[in-house]
Amino acid sequence: VPSRMKVLTDPSKCEKKPHPRKEIQDLFKYLKSYVKQATKRTGQFLKQLEKKETKEMKRETLLKQIKDVDDQMNEELRNSRKYVERQELFNKKYMVGSKLGEQGPRKNALFLIEQSDLQAQWVDETKDEIIKFINGVIEPETETLNIAMFSSSGVQSWCPQFQQKTDPKKGLPDALKWLNKNFSAKSCQSQSFPPDWMSALNKFTSEGQVMPWRIYVCCSRSPEGPNKDIAEFLADLRASTDSPAKGEPVLPINIVAFDPSTVGNDEEKMFFTDLAGPSGSFMIDTSNEDLVALDKMLKAVQVKRKQLDKLNKKLDKMEDLSERVTEDRSLLQMQIALMRMLENDLELSDWALKNEEQLPEPEI
Repeated sequence: VPSRMKVLTDPSKCEKKPHPRKEIQDLFKYLKSYVKQATKRTGQFLKQLEKKETKEMKRETLLKQIKDVDDQMNEELRNSRKYVERQELFNKKYMVGSKLGEQGPRKNALFLIEQSDLQAQWVDETKDEIIKFINGVIEPETETLNIAMFSSSGVQSWCPQFQQKTDPKKGLPDALKWLNKNFSAKSCQSQSFPPDWMSALNKFTSEGQVMPWRIYVCCSRSPEGPNKDIAEFLADLRASTDSPAKGEPVLPINIVAFDPSTVGNDEEKMFFTDLAGPSGSFMIDTSNEDLVALDKMLKAVQVKRKQLDKLNKKLDKMEDLSERVTEDRSLLQMQIALMRMLENDLELSDWALKNEEQLPEPEI
Protein backbone atom coordinates (compact mmCIF):
# COMPACT_ATOMS: atom_id res chain seq x y z
CA VAL A 1 0.00 0.00 0.00
CA PRO A 2 1.18 3.64 -0.49
CA SER A 3 1.72 4.08 3.25
CA ARG A 4 4.46 1.45 3.11
CA MET A 5 6.25 2.95 0.10
CA LYS A 6 8.69 4.83 2.35
CA VAL A 7 9.94 1.61 3.92
CA LEU A 8 10.41 -0.36 0.72
CA THR A 9 14.01 0.68 0.47
CA ASP A 10 14.78 -0.34 4.05
CA PRO A 11 15.46 -4.12 4.14
CA SER A 12 15.19 -4.20 7.94
CA LYS A 13 11.60 -2.92 7.79
CA CYS A 14 10.32 -4.59 4.68
CA GLU A 15 11.24 -8.03 3.55
CA LYS A 16 11.52 -8.03 -0.19
CA LYS A 17 10.18 -10.94 -2.11
CA PRO A 18 11.12 -11.16 -5.77
CA HIS A 19 8.40 -11.69 -8.35
CA PRO A 20 8.83 -12.65 -11.96
CA ARG A 21 8.41 -9.71 -14.36
CA LYS A 22 5.76 -11.67 -16.26
CA GLU A 23 3.68 -11.93 -13.09
CA ILE A 24 3.90 -8.16 -12.50
CA GLN A 25 3.03 -7.45 -16.15
CA ASP A 26 -0.05 -9.68 -15.95
CA LEU A 27 -1.06 -7.97 -12.68
CA PHE A 28 -0.56 -4.54 -14.30
CA LYS A 29 -2.79 -5.47 -17.26
CA TYR A 30 -5.40 -6.91 -14.90
CA LEU A 31 -5.41 -3.80 -12.68
CA LYS A 32 -5.46 -1.46 -15.68
CA SER A 33 -8.58 -3.19 -16.98
CA TYR A 34 -10.24 -2.96 -13.56
CA VAL A 35 -9.27 0.72 -13.17
CA LYS A 36 -10.83 1.42 -16.55
CA GLN A 37 -14.05 -0.35 -15.50
CA ALA A 38 -14.04 1.38 -12.10
CA THR A 39 -13.57 4.80 -13.72
CA LYS A 40 -16.44 4.11 -16.11
CA ARG A 41 -18.66 2.87 -13.28
CA THR A 42 -17.80 5.89 -11.14
CA GLY A 43 -18.76 8.19 -14.02
CA GLN A 44 -22.08 6.35 -14.34
CA PHE A 45 -22.68 6.64 -10.60
CA LEU A 46 -21.89 10.37 -10.73
CA LYS A 47 -24.11 10.98 -13.76
CA GLN A 48 -27.02 9.14 -12.16
CA LEU A 49 -26.53 11.00 -8.89
CA GLU A 50 -26.43 14.37 -10.68
CA LYS A 51 -29.74 13.58 -12.40
CA LYS A 52 -31.38 12.69 -9.10
CA GLU A 53 -29.85 15.71 -7.36
CA THR A 54 -31.20 18.00 -10.12
CA LYS A 55 -34.69 16.53 -9.73
CA GLU A 56 -34.48 16.72 -5.95
CA MET A 57 -33.24 20.32 -6.13
CA LYS A 58 -36.26 21.21 -8.29
CA ARG A 59 -38.50 19.51 -5.74
CA GLU A 60 -36.86 21.37 -2.83
CA THR A 61 -37.26 24.65 -4.72
CA LEU A 62 -40.93 23.83 -5.24
CA LEU A 63 -41.32 23.00 -1.54
CA LYS A 64 -39.80 26.36 -0.66
CA GLN A 65 -42.23 28.09 -3.06
CA ILE A 66 -45.13 26.26 -1.44
CA LYS A 67 -43.95 27.30 2.03
CA ASP A 68 -43.50 30.92 0.95
CA VAL A 69 -46.95 31.09 -0.66
CA ASP A 70 -48.52 29.39 2.35
CA ASP A 71 -46.81 31.85 4.71
CA GLN A 72 -47.95 34.79 2.58
CA MET A 73 -51.52 33.48 2.49
CA ASN A 74 -51.58 32.97 6.26
CA GLU A 75 -50.10 36.43 6.82
CA GLU A 76 -52.80 37.99 4.62
CA LEU A 77 -55.46 36.05 6.53
CA ARG A 78 -54.04 37.31 9.84
CA ASN A 79 -54.01 40.86 8.48
CA SER A 80 -57.64 40.43 7.37
CA ARG A 81 -58.66 39.26 10.85
CA LYS A 82 -56.80 42.15 12.48
CA TYR A 83 -58.44 44.58 10.06
CA VAL A 84 -61.90 43.20 10.85
CA GLU A 85 -61.22 43.46 14.59
CA ARG A 86 -59.77 46.96 14.29
CA GLN A 87 -62.67 48.25 12.19
CA GLU A 88 -65.23 46.27 14.25
CA LEU A 89 -66.79 45.12 11.00
CA PHE A 90 -68.61 42.14 12.46
CA ASN A 91 -69.04 43.44 15.98
CA LYS A 92 -72.36 42.12 17.27
CA LYS A 93 -73.03 45.53 18.79
CA TYR A 94 -73.19 47.06 15.29
CA MET A 95 -74.37 44.01 13.37
CA VAL A 96 -77.56 43.88 15.45
CA GLY A 97 -77.54 47.36 16.96
CA SER A 98 -76.96 50.76 15.39
CA LYS A 99 -74.16 53.30 15.51
CA LEU A 100 -76.82 55.90 16.32
CA GLY A 101 -76.81 54.65 19.90
CA GLU A 102 -78.26 52.12 22.29
CA GLN A 103 -80.90 54.21 24.10
CA GLY A 104 -83.68 56.48 22.92
CA PRO A 105 -85.55 59.33 24.59
CA ARG A 106 -88.93 58.73 26.17
CA LYS A 107 -90.51 60.88 23.45
CA ASN A 108 -89.86 63.30 20.57
CA ALA A 109 -87.00 61.57 18.72
CA LEU A 110 -86.06 63.41 15.52
CA PHE A 111 -84.15 61.82 12.62
CA LEU A 112 -82.36 64.26 10.29
CA ILE A 113 -80.99 62.69 7.10
CA GLU A 114 -78.73 64.50 4.66
CA GLN A 115 -80.02 64.42 1.09
CA SER A 116 -77.19 65.29 -1.29
CA ASP A 117 -75.26 63.93 -4.26
CA LEU A 118 -72.40 63.16 -1.89
CA GLN A 119 -74.59 61.18 0.50
CA ALA A 120 -76.06 59.23 -2.44
CA GLN A 121 -73.29 56.64 -2.30
CA TRP A 122 -74.20 55.66 1.29
CA VAL A 123 -77.99 55.46 0.98
CA ASP A 124 -78.19 51.74 1.83
CA GLU A 125 -75.89 52.11 4.84
CA THR A 126 -77.90 55.10 6.10
CA LYS A 127 -81.21 53.25 5.82
CA ASP A 128 -79.72 50.21 7.53
CA GLU A 129 -78.57 52.27 10.55
CA ILE A 130 -81.91 54.08 10.88
CA ILE A 131 -84.07 50.97 10.47
CA LYS A 132 -82.00 49.00 12.99
CA PHE A 133 -82.24 51.85 15.48
CA ILE A 134 -85.99 52.35 15.00
CA ASN A 135 -86.74 48.64 15.35
CA GLY A 136 -84.30 48.00 18.18
CA VAL A 137 -84.55 51.18 20.26
CA ILE A 138 -87.37 53.53 19.21
CA GLU A 139 -90.10 50.88 19.06
CA PRO A 140 -89.63 49.63 22.65
CA GLU A 141 -88.58 52.92 24.30
CA THR A 142 -89.90 56.04 22.53
CA GLU A 143 -93.50 57.28 22.26
CA THR A 144 -93.24 59.86 19.45
CA LEU A 145 -90.86 60.48 16.56
CA ASN A 146 -90.40 62.30 13.29
CA ILE A 147 -88.16 61.79 10.24
CA ALA A 148 -86.88 64.56 7.98
CA MET A 149 -84.46 64.95 5.09
CA PHE A 150 -82.50 68.18 4.72
CA SER A 151 -80.87 69.33 1.50
CA SER A 152 -79.59 72.48 -0.18
CA SER A 153 -83.13 73.28 -1.29
CA GLY A 154 -84.89 72.84 2.05
CA VAL A 155 -86.33 70.32 4.50
CA GLN A 156 -88.80 67.53 3.77
CA SER A 157 -90.40 65.80 6.76
CA TRP A 158 -92.54 62.74 7.24
CA CYS A 159 -95.03 64.53 9.50
CA PRO A 160 -95.52 68.20 10.46
CA GLN A 161 -95.08 67.33 14.15
CA PHE A 162 -93.88 64.42 16.24
CA GLN A 163 -96.08 61.41 15.60
CA GLN A 164 -97.24 58.63 17.90
CA LYS A 165 -95.47 55.41 16.95
CA THR A 166 -98.63 53.40 17.64
CA ASP A 167 -100.85 55.46 15.35
CA PRO A 168 -102.73 52.99 13.12
CA LYS A 169 -102.26 55.11 10.01
CA LYS A 170 -99.14 57.17 10.71
CA GLY A 171 -97.18 54.86 12.97
CA LEU A 172 -93.76 53.24 12.64
CA PRO A 173 -94.63 51.13 9.56
CA ASP A 174 -95.67 54.29 7.69
CA ALA A 175 -92.47 56.07 8.79
CA LEU A 176 -90.30 53.29 7.37
CA LYS A 177 -92.38 53.19 4.20
CA TRP A 178 -91.94 56.96 3.76
CA LEU A 179 -88.18 56.63 4.33
CA ASN A 180 -87.77 53.88 1.72
CA LYS A 181 -89.85 55.75 -0.81
CA ASN A 182 -88.34 59.23 -0.49
CA PHE A 183 -84.72 58.54 0.45
CA SER A 184 -82.92 56.94 -2.48
CA ALA A 185 -79.78 57.40 -4.53
CA LYS A 186 -81.86 58.96 -7.31
CA SER A 187 -83.46 61.55 -5.03
CA CYS A 188 -80.07 62.38 -3.52
CA GLN A 189 -78.39 62.89 -6.88
CA SER A 190 -80.68 65.84 -7.66
CA GLN A 191 -79.51 67.73 -4.55
CA SER A 192 -76.08 69.37 -4.48
CA PHE A 193 -73.70 69.29 -1.54
CA PRO A 194 -73.63 70.87 1.03
CA PRO A 195 -77.14 70.73 2.53
CA ASP A 196 -78.57 73.64 4.50
CA TRP A 197 -77.90 72.70 8.13
CA MET A 198 -79.26 75.94 9.59
CA SER A 199 -82.62 75.58 7.84
CA ALA A 200 -83.00 72.04 9.19
CA LEU A 201 -82.14 73.05 12.76
CA ASN A 202 -84.32 76.19 12.65
CA LYS A 203 -87.31 74.26 11.35
CA PHE A 204 -87.45 71.99 14.41
CA THR A 205 -86.11 74.33 17.13
CA SER A 206 -87.66 77.70 16.29
CA GLU A 207 -90.17 79.40 18.56
CA GLY A 208 -93.52 77.67 18.61
CA GLN A 209 -92.09 74.28 17.63
CA VAL A 210 -92.07 71.27 19.93
CA MET A 211 -88.40 70.82 20.83
CA PRO A 212 -86.95 67.36 20.10
CA TRP A 213 -85.59 65.49 23.10
CA ARG A 214 -82.81 64.00 21.01
CA ILE A 215 -81.79 64.38 17.37
CA TYR A 216 -80.27 61.59 15.28
CA VAL A 217 -78.28 62.84 12.29
CA CYS A 218 -77.02 60.77 9.33
CA CYS A 219 -74.77 62.77 7.03
CA SER A 220 -71.72 62.57 4.79
CA ARG A 221 -69.43 65.15 6.42
CA SER A 222 -69.42 68.72 7.69
CA PRO A 223 -70.63 71.48 5.34
CA GLU A 224 -68.05 73.33 3.29
CA GLY A 225 -66.72 76.71 4.34
CA PRO A 226 -67.05 78.39 7.75
CA ASN A 227 -69.45 76.49 9.99
CA LYS A 228 -68.88 78.04 13.40
CA ASP A 229 -72.33 79.66 13.20
CA ILE A 230 -73.95 76.21 13.43
CA ALA A 231 -72.05 75.27 16.59
CA GLU A 232 -72.66 78.72 18.12
CA PHE A 233 -76.37 78.50 17.29
CA LEU A 234 -76.67 75.15 19.06
CA ALA A 235 -74.60 76.32 22.04
CA ASP A 236 -76.87 79.36 22.51
CA LEU A 237 -79.96 77.22 22.05
CA ARG A 238 -78.84 74.73 24.67
CA ALA A 239 -77.96 77.51 27.09
CA SER A 240 -81.35 79.22 26.72
CA THR A 241 -83.56 76.11 26.66
CA ASP A 242 -84.85 74.27 29.69
CA SER A 243 -84.51 70.53 30.06
CA PRO A 244 -87.50 68.73 28.50
CA ALA A 245 -87.81 66.52 31.59
CA LYS A 246 -86.03 65.92 34.84
CA GLY A 247 -82.63 64.37 34.26
CA GLU A 248 -82.87 64.76 30.47
CA PRO A 249 -80.09 66.67 28.60
CA VAL A 250 -80.93 69.63 26.39
CA LEU A 251 -80.87 68.95 22.66
CA PRO A 252 -78.27 66.14 22.49
CA ILE A 253 -77.42 65.00 18.97
CA ASN A 254 -76.23 61.51 17.96
CA ILE A 255 -74.35 61.75 14.66
CA VAL A 256 -73.16 59.13 12.17
CA ALA A 257 -71.00 60.43 9.31
CA PHE A 258 -70.34 58.21 6.30
CA ASP A 259 -67.59 59.99 4.32
CA PRO A 260 -64.27 58.17 4.97
CA SER A 261 -62.39 61.45 4.40
CA THR A 262 -63.54 62.50 7.89
CA VAL A 263 -61.36 59.79 9.46
CA GLY A 264 -58.38 61.43 11.15
CA ASN A 265 -59.59 64.95 10.23
CA ASP A 266 -59.37 67.14 13.36
CA GLU A 267 -61.60 69.87 11.90
CA GLU A 268 -64.35 67.36 11.15
CA LYS A 269 -64.04 65.87 14.62
CA MET A 270 -64.23 69.30 16.25
CA PHE A 271 -67.30 70.32 14.22
CA PHE A 272 -69.25 67.16 14.96
CA THR A 273 -68.19 67.05 18.62
CA ASP A 274 -69.50 70.62 19.12
CA LEU A 275 -72.63 69.71 17.17
CA ALA A 276 -73.29 66.61 19.28
CA GLY A 277 -72.96 68.44 22.58
CA PRO A 278 -71.85 66.99 25.92
CA SER A 279 -74.60 64.34 25.96
CA GLY A 280 -74.53 63.43 22.27
CA SER A 281 -72.27 61.12 20.28
CA PHE A 282 -70.33 61.08 17.02
CA MET A 283 -69.25 58.07 14.99
CA ILE A 284 -67.88 57.52 11.49
CA ASP A 285 -69.37 54.64 9.52
CA THR A 286 -66.80 53.41 7.00
CA SER A 287 -68.28 49.92 6.75
CA ASN A 288 -68.83 50.25 2.98
CA GLU A 289 -65.18 51.10 2.30
CA ASP A 290 -64.07 48.61 4.95
CA LEU A 291 -65.95 45.80 3.20
CA VAL A 292 -64.43 46.78 -0.15
CA ALA A 293 -60.96 46.72 1.42
CA LEU A 294 -61.70 43.38 3.11
CA ASP A 295 -62.95 41.96 -0.18
CA LYS A 296 -59.64 42.90 -1.84
CA MET A 297 -57.75 41.20 0.99
CA LEU A 298 -59.81 38.02 0.70
CA LYS A 299 -59.45 38.01 -3.10
CA ALA A 300 -55.68 38.20 -2.62
CA VAL A 301 -55.97 35.21 -0.26
CA GLN A 302 -58.04 33.39 -2.88
CA VAL A 303 -55.35 34.02 -5.52
CA LYS A 304 -52.71 32.65 -3.14
CA ARG A 305 -54.92 29.63 -2.43
CA LYS A 306 -55.25 28.85 -6.15
CA GLN A 307 -51.50 29.29 -6.58
CA LEU A 308 -50.90 26.96 -3.63
CA ASP A 309 -53.22 24.30 -5.07
CA LYS A 310 -51.44 24.52 -8.41
CA LEU A 311 -48.03 24.10 -6.77
CA ASN A 312 -49.26 21.16 -4.67
CA LYS A 313 -50.58 19.42 -7.79
CA LYS A 314 -47.17 19.92 -9.38
CA LEU A 315 -45.53 18.52 -6.24
CA ASP A 316 -47.74 15.41 -6.35
CA LYS A 317 -46.30 14.58 -9.77
CA MET A 318 -42.72 14.81 -8.52
CA GLU A 319 -41.03 11.81 -6.89
CA ASP A 320 -39.40 12.26 -3.49
CA LEU A 321 -35.76 11.29 -4.16
CA SER A 322 -34.22 12.62 -0.94
CA GLU A 323 -33.53 9.15 0.54
CA ARG A 324 -32.26 7.76 -2.75
CA VAL A 325 -29.96 10.76 -3.24
CA THR A 326 -28.50 10.21 0.23
CA GLU A 327 -28.04 6.52 -0.49
CA ASP A 328 -26.48 7.19 -3.91
CA ARG A 329 -24.03 9.68 -2.41
CA SER A 330 -22.91 7.02 0.03
CA LEU A 331 -22.51 4.47 -2.80
CA LEU A 332 -20.59 6.99 -4.90
CA GLN A 333 -18.16 7.63 -2.05
CA MET A 334 -17.64 3.87 -1.71
CA GLN A 335 -17.15 3.53 -5.47
CA ILE A 336 -14.60 6.36 -5.51
CA ALA A 337 -12.73 4.71 -2.60
CA LEU A 338 -12.57 1.39 -4.48
CA MET A 339 -11.44 3.16 -7.66
CA ARG A 340 -8.68 4.99 -5.75
CA MET A 341 -7.54 1.68 -4.23
CA LEU A 342 -7.27 0.08 -7.68
CA GLU A 343 -5.46 3.16 -9.04
CA ASN A 344 -2.96 2.96 -6.18
CA ASP A 345 -2.38 -0.73 -6.86
CA LEU A 346 -1.90 0.08 -10.54
CA GLU A 347 0.61 2.77 -9.67
CA LEU A 348 2.50 0.27 -7.49
CA SER A 349 2.60 -2.24 -10.34
CA ASP A 350 3.78 0.45 -12.73
CA TRP A 351 6.46 1.57 -10.27
CA ALA A 352 7.62 -2.05 -9.83
CA LEU A 353 7.99 -2.49 -13.59
CA LYS A 354 9.92 0.75 -13.95
CA ASN A 355 12.19 0.07 -10.97
CA GLU A 356 13.06 -3.60 -11.61
CA GLU A 357 16.29 -4.68 -9.91
CA GLN A 358 18.73 -6.27 -12.28
CA LEU A 359 20.03 -9.74 -11.35
CA PRO A 360 23.68 -9.83 -10.39
CA GLU A 361 26.01 -11.06 -13.08
CA PRO A 362 27.11 -14.68 -12.59
CA GLU A 363 30.54 -15.29 -11.27
CA ILE A 364 32.99 -16.82 -13.70
